[in-house]
Amino acid sequence: MGWTLLGSWTGAAVQVATTMVLARLLTPADFGLMAMALTLTVVVTQFRQLGLSQAVVQRPDLTWNQVNSLFWVNTAAGIVLAGVVAVSGFPLAAFYDEPSLVPICAALGAGFVVSGVSVQHGALLNRAMQFRRIALRNATAGLLASATAVVAALLGMGVWSLVIQNVSALLLATVLNWWAVPWRPGRPRRLGDAVPLLRFGAHVSVASLFHTASREGDNVIIGRFLDAGALGLYTRAYSLLMLPLKQLKTPVQAVMVPTLAALQGEPARYRKAYRTAISGLCHAGLPLVVVLAVAADEVILVALGEQWLAAARIFQLLAVASFVQLVSTTTGWIYTSTGRGRPYVVWAVVGGIVTVGGFLVGVRWGVEGVAASYAISQVALFVPGFVLACRNSPVRLSDPFRAMARPAVIAGGVLAVSVVVRSVVAREDSVFLTLAAVVAAALVVWAAAMMVWPSARRELSGLVESVRTRRRGDAKA
Repeated sequence: MGWTLLGSWTGAAVQVATTMVLARLLTPADFGLMAMALTLTVVVTQFRQLGLSQAVVQRPDLTWNQVNSLFWVNTAAGIVLAGVVAVSGFPLAAFYDEPSLVPICAALGAGFVVSGVSVQHGALLNRAMQFRRIALRNATAGLLASATAVVAALLGMGVWSLVIQNVSALLLATVLNWWAVPWRPGRPRRLGDAVPLLRFGAHVSVASLFHTASREGDNVIIGRFLDAGALGLYTRAYSLLMLPLKQLKTPVQAVMVPTLAALQGEPARYRKAYRTAISGLCHAGLPLVVVLAVAADEVILVALGEQWLAAARIFQLLAVASFVQLVSTTTGWIYTSTGRGRPYVVWAVVGGIVTVGGFLVGVRWGVEGVAASYAISQVALFVPGFVLACRNSPVRLSDPFRAMARPAVIAGGVLAVSVVVRSVVAREDSVFLTLAAVVAAALVVWAAAMMVWPSARRELSGLVESVRTRRRGDAKA
């Protein structure tokens, strides 16, 4: 877990530094143009893995012949999807009335060819809980790709700096995956052995497709009905908000999905591990969301610069959705770890329809209306999502709500203190001082709560301890 967090936060630091530099070298329209190109690309990405990385992690009796078969399936999918992305530039250019999307999509398609041959290598690393190697891979690929993007931006390449960053990150990750995993594929044979994994992977892919479509729906609608500048503001606000939260959720998910999958036959331990993970995640994440929302103006000014200040209100509205999603997205852990693909698809379809419907209503009030509709839809879907996910699983419906109770109380205290401190010290000529004061006050309240509330402290430390216990058990086995 330590390596996972170290790698995740190292990557976040690199990303923040890169964002701060690129936001000052590029324009909102550049980022908006890239977001337009990625609207279909991100959706197509769900078929690159075909859900087979999750299938490898979840499968208790995996064979090397199955891994070999899945490798060739992923490779073929990568080649096909590269062509789909390249060709998609023409309809996207017509849809957004942006001819420059044609060459951008052609370049982005190349990334699918190289990334398709690394899916199984990455899945094997995750299945074996090789978190040190995963952390080093992610940090190295992110650092080199970011450096390349900054150099390209300094050379005046505009939106192509972002394209280069995207493709080079995939290429570097592929090279590092093959270097870290000694397994090499053989010729394709006995593909029938992989059918059970393909079936589960298909369910995961469809569910991921609808989740991604709902998540990208806002970008499509803003780009179509507003303009590239508005889309650039929206996507930068969302990316900046999600960056620290992703560093919390991604490593925890990487650990918990294989851990929960291994505990399928022990319902009591499964339930305890899930509840512990939720509590620890919320203790770290909910106060962070609160601080980011309260100091939105200062965060935007420091991270992106004055030309992005209009994104602050968007940032705050999206923070409401992120507050809920920190917990709601863990329903995917339950579906994936228990192999329940069909209900996963059903909920993904329902959630996608509700979310995109909200975007279509919200766009009437501009980009802030879209952000507000996203927050409202995520709050509305929270309870129904857990009702379906907990059915026929070791997790009880009350578990996620009990797990987030203490963290929510502490986050409320952080909110109250942060608002008061900001109202007292906020000055236009001291942005850094205001941000530092709010962060410091929040940290004091959070640390004090952990010191005087033993139950909360145990919840936070329980996540790390449960993962350590799991890894010691694997080592003995």
